[in-house]
Amino acid sequence: MDTLEQYRQLIRHILIEHTKIPFSYGDIQFETVFDSEQDRYLLMILGREPAYDFSPTVTRRVHGCLIHIDIIDGKIWIQRDGTEEGVATELVRAGIPKEQIVLGFRSQELRRDSGFAVT
Repeated sequence: MDTLEQYRQLIRHILIEHTKIPFSYGDIQFETVFDSEQDRYLLMILGREPAYDFSPTVTRRVHGCLIHIDIIDGKIWIQRDGTEEGVATELVRAGIPKEQIVLGFRSQELRRDSGFAVT
C-alpha cells in the first residue's frame, strides 16, 4: 500500500473514532464526509443545543465542521481542528512524521515555529 493510501485510511479511521465520542450537551450527531477523489475529509456536527441565553427550554440549530483535513501535494493539511487534544497529535502518535503535517488553520508565520511542516 502506498503512502497516500495509508494517509487516507488513517484519516478516515481517526474521524470515525471521533464519531464515537458523545457530545457533552444537546442532541448533536456527527457526520463524516470522505471525498477520496479530491482528498478532502470532514467531520461535521449537526443537531440542536440548549439556548440558555433565551430560555432553559429553547434550543438552537447546530451545524458546522469540527475537523477538516485535506491531502495536498502528498502532505496532510489540517484546515480545521475543533478537538481538545488536536488531530495533529493523533497523527503523530499514529506514526506520521511532523514534516508531513501542515497546520493549515495557522498563518504561515506561526507554522514556522510549530515543529510541523510550513507548506
